[in-house]
Amino acid sequence: MVWRSLAVNIAMAALKIGAGISARSQALVADGLHSVADLAGDIAALLGLKIADKPGDENHPYGHHKFASLACLFVAAILIGCCVLLIVNATHAIAAGADETPGAAALWVALAAMVAKEVFYRYAAKRARILKLRVLAANALDHRADALASLLVVVAIGAARLGGPNWVFLDRAAGMVLGGYLAVMGMKIFWQSCADLLDTAPGKEMLDDLREHILAVPGALAYHQFRARRVGDLFEVDLHLQVDPQLSVEAGHEIARQVKRAILAKHPEVVEVLVHLEPASPEHMRAAGLHGSRGAS
Repeated sequence: MVWRSLAVNIAMAALKIGAGISARSQALVADGLHSVADLAGDIAALLGLKIADKPGDENHPYGHHKFASLACLFVAAILIGCCVLLIVNATHAIAAGADETPGAAALWVALAAMVAKEVFYRYAAKRARILKLRVLAANALDHRADALASLLVVVAIGAARLGGPNWVFLDRAAGMVLGGYLAVMGMKIFWQSCADLLDTAPGKEMLDDLREHILAVPGALAYHQFRARRVGDLFEVDLHLQVDPQLSVEAGHEIARQVKRAILAKHPEVVEVLVHLEPASPEHMRAAGLHGSRGAS
């Protein structure tokens, strides 16, 4: 999917910029620059997906999953940079007071780009939901941003052509609106990627969903120090599990293994579960600050 997106963005960037220059449309040229930025985003997505799948090695014993978040961060930086460029170009065009009416070719190119990008958005968003890959989700949002940008260009060029010289400024103003929209999208992806790289915990709903599988395992009496973090598009979980202190080490280990299996079976997005085993003695449990307990004294 990303490879096809890369090919489409190359074709779209060349077509938009070429048609925008020849048809005298500042909005279409700006939209073409956005497609150029998307090329870097697609490359980042490809690298992120490829590197994130690599197993752990001596220098990266925990794996390479965070490279996916790093790729998202790069996509966001490209979007924000594109936003600044669009606003500067649009402001300069309006200040110059150019009144050349855009040609019909610009309108048709913008329409074709809008349809193509909306199709890519729907497909990429569906694949991102199925595979639960946020790099693909970020790439899908970029396709939607392109489709909306092209829609704005269509409206601006259409109005400029119908209204004559007095409405040509709409073609220039469209660049400023595109810049503002890209800024919001880029900052959203940027902050989320930063949160992931800083090991920010997932939301309460996700944590509660993970916790519900712990005490459901027979022999799991209580737990504490439950933690989860996002690593790229996946999660790592660790907790301290408390069992009957009279059990053998082997029996306690089997309960911990069943807790791990229960979480992994229900949550394919969890890549690792680390369970630290402890005795459920009254003294230890009082000092532990439990998150949950069942049948413990």
